[in-house]
Amino acid sequence: MTSLMKKVLNVFTSFYSLIVVIVAWEIIGRSGIVPFFFLPPLSTIAYTFINIAVDLLLPHSLLTIYRALAGFALAAIIGVLMGLSMARIRLAHWFFDPIVALGLPIPPLTLVPIFILWFGIGNEPKILLVTFGCVFPIAVSTYNGARSVNSLLIWSAKMMGTDDRRIMWKVIVPAALPFIFNGLQVALPISLVIAFVFEMVAGGGGLGFLEIYSARFFKAPELFSALLAIMIIGFVLDKIFQKVRSKFLYWAQR
Repeated sequence: MTSLMKKVLNVFTSFYSLIVVIVAWEIIGRSGIVPFFFLPPLSTIAYTFINIAVDLLLPHSLLTIYRALAGFALAAIIGVLMGLSMARIRLAHWFFDPIVALGLPIPPLTLVPIFILWFGIGNEPKILLVTFGCVFPIAVSTYNGARSVNSLLIWSAKMMGTDDRRIMWKVIVPAALPFIFNGLQVALPISLVIAFVFEMVAGGGGLGFLEIYSARFFKAPELFSALLAIMIIGFVLDKIFQKVRSKFLYWAQR
């Protein structure tokens, strides 16, 4: 068996389930068993995706990415600072703990009408709701990480004359980084989901708006193209995040 055949076989064994789904989808879509609007062939979706990629998908994708990542960045800053302060400052824990306990179980998408009422349908309500939906998982994970730091590390630093501020940034934060990145990894797909669904409900551009607009006018290939675009974005962002995580946490992996 040649090396090329081995590579092809390895790819097939790694993605055989996905390949089976793709082939079955194409066969069912072309057979007419399912109406075209409900399940167009994947080849038609791919052709439409390529045709509208630059003029339609790209600007809407950039808008969705901007809203998701802007809210995610705000949530990361607020959540990390909140979690660290709750773990090390008794007054901060007393103040924020009821807020986190109340806000964490709330499904963010149930607040879409309220954010539309308060802030309208522009970028601001979408970014703020993404921030709200992501901040609590990050804060809780950061808090757990900061609380789980080995006390011997903190005592050793104090014995060497390190002040509280340097202990926070030189001991506690590095030791809590795996937990912080866990919270960020949980929050990243949440940010995309919230931005996407908010766009479906409120409009204002973005892939969510494009999908619901295509559904209203029975443009099934464009609808699935928008869905494919958000899947690709989520996959790429997750891979980028994993690269960043491995770069910062190489010591933890070893």
